[in-house]
Amino acid sequence: RSLDFTAIEEIRRLTARIRLSYSGPVEPGPGFDLKHGRGGIREIEFFAHTHQLIYGGRNPALRLRGTRAALDALAEGGFIAGEDAAYLGAAYDRLRTTEHRLQMVDDRQTHALPAAAALDGVARLDGFADGDALVGELRELCGAVAARYDRLLAAQGQPASVATLALDAYGARIDQWRDTIPALRGPEARAAFGAILPDLVTALRQASDPDHALARWETLLARLPSAVNLLRLFEQRPGLLDQVLRVLTLAPPLADELARHPALLDRLIDASALDLPGSVGELSARMAATEAGDSYEFQLDRIRRVVSEERFALGVQLIDNRHEPLAIASGLSRVAEAALATAAAAAIGEFEAVHGRVAGGELIVLGLGRLGGAALTHASDLDLIYLFSGAIGVDSDGRRPLTASLYFNRLAQRVTAALSVPTASGALYQVDTRLRPQGSSGPLAVSLESFARYQHDDAWTWEHMALARARPVFGSAPTRDALALTVREVLSAPRDGARLRADVMTMRAEIAQHKPPAGSLDAKLLRGGLVDVEFIVHFLQLRDGVALEPAVATALAALAGAGLVPSELPGHYRLLARLLIAGRLLAPDSLAPAPAACAALAAACRAPDYPTLLRALREARQGVAKAWAQVFGETVEIEQ
Repeated sequence: RSLDFTAIEEIRRLTARIRLSYSGPVEPGPGFDLKHGRGGIREIEFFAHTHQLIYGGRNPALRLRGTRAALDALAEGGFIAGEDAAYLGAAYDRLRTTEHRLQMVDDRQTHALPAAAALDGVARLDGFADGDALVGELRELCGAVAARYDRLLAAQGQPASVATLALDAYGARIDQWRDTIPALRGPEARAAFGAILPDLVTALRQASDPDHALARWETLLARLPSAVNLLRLFEQRPGLLDQVLRVLTLAPPLADELARHPALLDRLIDASALDLPGSVGELSARMAATEAGDSYEFQLDRIRRVVSEERFALGVQLIDNRHEPLAIASGLSRVAEAALATAAAAAIGEFEAVHGRVAGGELIVLGLGRLGGAALTHASDLDLIYLFSGAIGVDSDGRRPLTASLYFNRLAQRVTAALSVPTASGALYQVDTRLRPQGSSGPLAVSLESFARYQHDDAWTWEHMALARARPVFGSAPTRDALALTVREVLSAPRDGARLRADVMTMRAEIAQHKPPAGSLDAKLLRGGLVDVEFIVHFLQLRDGVALEPAVATALAALAGAGLVPSELPGHYRLLARLLIAGRLLAPDSLAPAPAACAALAAACRAPDYPTLLRALREARQGVAKAWAQVFGETVEIEQ
């Protein structure tokens, strides 16, 4: 007696299935199916049944079985036009008559028109001179039926863009979701889904990889226990739907993360979702907000939830162009540093409960690379060196004591696991400890004194270049200050400029040979890219002992101020850095993405459009090549 409009959706869906599964000719001719073909018997029946479903609950006169009788009753009650009822009724009779003529031949249960002489025979049985005459009439008749049925679906509130979905593969797959995804099986969920469907389809078709974007959306829906609230929220807040669709279609890494963890949507509902994260201390307090008695695993899950939410929010801010990419990179670094501090504190608490403490000793962590420079991307690993203070030979005071060196090496393993081992809430970071003294063959954690001795006496030039972007990121203030002083002393030591230059040139050649650029947008590895800028900066830092700042942008500004590099180089670096940070989400393969992602990438890089961005990229690379020639006396060719 009352009907949710989703019943119309069900009829449309069933029609779409029939049309999609039908493999015969679109128009009448040899092979055309009179029953299932477009404008055939089934669509006339569905036309009548649809109106009966809508109005029959309140009008008993419409509860009739025969299609012709139903059409006549609908016209008599004024529910459909008399002309439509008369035409569809006559068409129904005509198609049924032709169907019977087909089945008279060889007494076969068939609905398909035969070919050649057999078609002529059916036509003559049906009163036509030949098959062409019969086909001509059927084409006109079926075309008129199909047009009326299409108008019926549109008239029942189906947007035109949705009505055409039945004609492509995406529409067929989306139709199947109503049967295969539990969260969409209820009438309210289907109604809400129908309301957002046009925007969804439009966005999917504009995606750089529509198939993967569709799969991510499908996975997201499949993992929701209930879709009603979320879909209704999308209706009430179109801006939120736009954000989610931009994530799914523009940023594959974020889309994959959202598909795995739908709860990330909660962060977008938060009013602070478009704000940059707070200080390391504020973030650490959020990550550590557990109660007494919470398990170690629960603490790690809490850290992962907060990190995932903040990284996701920062990604949305980037693709929405809410903040400068360099500010996004700084925010990602604060999140990582807070995660390190909180995970290390939790691991230390667990470790001390068993092994106690080492008197006068503590764990210290040195961050290198993009973490050291406070400029992480969404794809960055954490480059870490574990150190410890205090004497080496003393034992810890717990119920299972360990000597200091073994103690801090096992503790460092625990911290690495806390940061990298997946839990129920996912993984955090990949941790890279290969930059430690003696590399992978050396101990995971060494004492401050051993580290200083190694850096002064045995380290290679490339290790000192890595140290130029080093920053203490965990430990008490006194030990961090002591470590920072050691790093500065190592970087300030006198060097042989010619040997340093030779080492730098050799390293750059090896990178070019073994790590070629991934694509035309590889802002890091292309000649004239970020690696060249960093080599220039680190060479001058080590040669002259100046601008000893771990942040490349800060060091570069100091070098430009001292006249050691061209004044334009900091600007070129900013463009390249923006492209790297934004490209990790919008062009993760370093190749030109789809047009919509190209526009978002250009906006993030502060360019009015993508062609302008490409010109700016070429100019920046040429500017870096000019600085390279000035510093090293070597010409670098930048392709046009």
